[in-house]
Amino acid sequence: MGMDIHGKAPSSNQGEYFRNNVWWWRPLADYCCAIAPDVTAACRYWQSNDGDGLNAEASLELARLLRAEKTAGRTAAYATTRDMEHAMLPDKVCSLCTGSGVRNDAVGVDMSQPTRRIEAPEFQPGHPRFGSVGWCNGCNGTGRLRPDETYYSFSVENVEEFVMFLEACGGFEIW
Repeated sequence: MGMDIHGKAPSSNQGEYFRNNVWWWRPLADYCCAIAPDVTAACRYWQSNDGDGLNAEASLELARLLRAEKTAGRTAAYATTRDMEHAMLPDKVCSLCTGSGVRNDAVGVDMSQPTRRIEAPEFQPGHPRFGSVGWCNGCNGTGRLRPDETYYSFSVENVEEFVMFLEACGGFEIW
């Protein structure tokens, strides 16, 4: 699923359309709301694609505030801190194999996962169960997964692309 952000009165091609999939949009929208709560409050539904958005004035103000954060180095610091926090989060137990590394439910059995050998070329010798029999498609046979929040991405470059869109969009709607 993606978030399609359409400019209301674009002054250039840059302001016509901005798109992120949900894995990129949610952290970007959260960052915007944290940096500029007074400006972003005019859009109540940042996390849904129901047509909410900002007018031209608010879009330009948000662009100005985001650019100032980037220029001051705070966007990069935020990205670094966020990445470090995510790296420190412990893995969670895979719900498909309940941490065993072998999927034994009906779907797993139907897919021959309990009898699949964990070996090359799909698996590296560094795999914790390399050479073992039994696999899980949810966790790649390890029994563990990274926490959901680690799958959401944030980057200075994505913020910059959104700033350029905001500067040229004439206001926007999220679809």
